[in-house]
Amino acid sequence: MNRLEYLLSVTVLRICSVVFSLLPIDKDKVVFASARSDRLRGNLRFIHREMQRTWGEKNYVFLLQRYSYGFAGKLRYMLSLIRGQYHLATTPLCILDNAYLPVHVRPHRARTTVIQVWHAAGALKKFGVDVSPESRKTESRFLHKYYDWVVVGSDAAIAPYASALRTPESHVAPLGVARTDFFFAENEMAAERERLFGKYPALRGRKIVLYAPTFRGYGRDKHEVDALDAEALRARLPEEWALVYKIHPVLEARGVSVSGFDEVLDPGLGINGVLAATDILITDYSSSVFEYALLRRPLVLFAPDLEEYRTDPGFYLDYPGELIGEYAGSTEEVAEIIESGRFDLSAYDAFIAKHMQYADGGASRRFVEFVSEL
Repeated sequence: MNRLEYLLSVTVLRICSVVFSLLPIDKDKVVFASARSDRLRGNLRFIHREMQRTWGEKNYVFLLQRYSYGFAGKLRYMLSLIRGQYHLATTPLCILDNAYLPVHVRPHRARTTVIQVWHAAGALKKFGVDVSPESRKTESRFLHKYYDWVVVGSDAAIAPYASALRTPESHVAPLGVARTDFFFAENEMAAERERLFGKYPALRGRKIVLYAPTFRGYGRDKHEVDALDAEALRARLPEEWALVYKIHPVLEARGVSVSGFDEVLDPGLGINGVLAATDILITDYSSSVFEYALLRRPLVLFAPDLEEYRTDPGFYLDYPGELIGEYAGSTEEVAEIIESGRFDLSAYDAFIAKHMQYADGGASRRFVEFVSEL
């Protein structure tokens, strides 16, 4: 968002906020908002499901639309934000999993509670206002303001999330990450594995090596990391193994290099369902390492651009020293680790105890209990 777009958007939304705040609050309304997906997924999906189970039917409103960068897309998105401003002004509860402009442009009504549950587990790479490259200075003026509460998965995440999301530590609640409840429901994991094999039948019965890196860059300049030589790695793996690429959901599948992989998965697939079917995960700086740890399965940290990443965006942890998994700086090293089978899983329990402290299958329930007390 450039400076002019910022000024126009904020002006329009502030005017709408003042007008909509004159309307009565619908005490049965619960708003879920995300700019990451046009579907209810992740923490929001698990929280909504638990609310339905505990509270029954209410006026659940879903404000789900990915941000667009073209002119027409920006116009559509702006209209959706005006709708969002209306619902924010007339609800007692708004739950987010990312930055959401209607929340940040102006303080909301005192009778409304805004809770940020974020979309990542744990605190690995820096995010939010702790990352302020030149290209995001306009955004940093307004993002991540006016949260009433932020929810995290461990005591260790309180300070990083408080800093990144401009929220006092006293209002960062370590309730657990709602979507990790999935890993404590074997029937759900089995169903997701079956759904994956139904969509990609060539994977059934094979050992799955999943490559799931995070993206690089910011805004419309987000891009994949083109570092793994998939053809070379594939040549080193037994035929009964499958080398699978999970494109990050913020990237478009077209334009991503996919040569050498046995399967390239839909970016829209939820990562946890894919992890349930994964035998070995190769990733870099993705927060999926926190959730994958709960499965206690082999992990390769493939980070050839580590020194650059230490500078921008940087880390909250010592990478790779404080992480689980085997570190590799090249495709050759990745192949050697997998071929040797030298995966030390002894550090997993301590890692989980520190960084996934409240992952026990009850995070969604605790969230609803917390909100009920509020």
